[in-house]
Amino acid sequence: MALQNSGNPISYKNIRDEFGNPTDNKLGNYRVSEDHGDLDNLPLDNGIPQSGAIKFSDFYGKRANILVDLYSGGHNNNYNYNVYSQAFNNNKYLVVGSTDRNSISKSAWQGGKKVIIHVNKQFRSSGANSVNHVAVKMGNYETSNSAGWPSDTTFAIDVGDSGRIYGRGGNGGRGANSNNNAARAGEEGTSALKLISGVQNAVTGESRILAGGGGGGGGGGAEQDDSFMWSSDRNAAGGGGGGGGQGYPAGTGGEGGSPNASRDGNNGNANARGNGGNGGEDAESQGGNGGRGGDAGESGAGGSAGNTGPTKNNNKPGGAGGSRYKFY
Repeated sequence: MALQNSGNPISYKNIRDEFGNPTDNKLGNYRVSEDHGDLDNLPLDNGIPQSGAIKFSDFYGKRANILVDLYSGGHNNNYNYNVYSQAFNNNKYLVVGSTDRNSISKSAWQGGKKVIIHVNKQFRSSGANSVNHVAVKMGNYETSNSAGWPSDTTFAIDVGDSGRIYGRGGNGGRGANSNNNAARAGEEGTSALKLISGVQNAVTGESRILAGGGGGGGGGGAEQDDSFMWSSDRNAAGGGGGGGGQGYPAGTGGEGGSPNASRDGNNGNANARGNGGNGGEDAESQGGNGGRGGDAGESGAGGSAGNTGPTKNNNKPGGAGGSRYKFY
């Protein structure tokens, strides 16, 4: 656990039990400056000197820092990456100030360590299809200390300049045909990061944590039948497809309805939503436009209704956006 606060006696053994043995058993060798991923000049813990005089009282209230590696290697494409089981349990971590990963084994933590989860590559959400799916989840918090992070662990989540945590964008809905068959609502986007509720979660680089935007809804079809006036005068137009939501993978634009040159919605991408396609147009009928996709975490817009034919307005709503954070 964290070392005692000021006012209570502190010994070299207390410090060594928390941080492991320093090189050559010298207190001065707890002055460290380490670079990992996009993190520069890491101290043993915040407030412990990195140069100059160092004394026992500098260690009051300090704790060992466990840095979990979500920065080396290639990008991760699949959703629900579990930091605890897939990184920590696979020895993708280090103890700041120590060359020995096991200098402070988990069984000896007794809780109270600080876990720094440093992200400096992309985590994407291939296969996700629900707002409850996330790109990255921290893993369980277990007071039993057997299947998750030990009790009283605090967390710092740092997303570096090259790091991204992406939800998946929702696909745009299909535009209605003039007879209002086949129209579809936009799909929902998915979420980005799942945190543990009720513990300290300090997040930096939050703007690089991007939930998926919802897909735009399909536009309504339109039909005007004037055959009672003319031998044959049926005007019809399909609705435009909804735009894809922002995300990675991004949502694809929905197909336009038929007939008469309605437009597919535009695909989204990792940085922007797609616009909805325009509805088709006939002499007296105008199909509704597809709704735009959602920006990161935003719901997609619904499609417009077709503007002729009182029963030909089968436009569809946009999908819900995912959340930047979900919680255990």
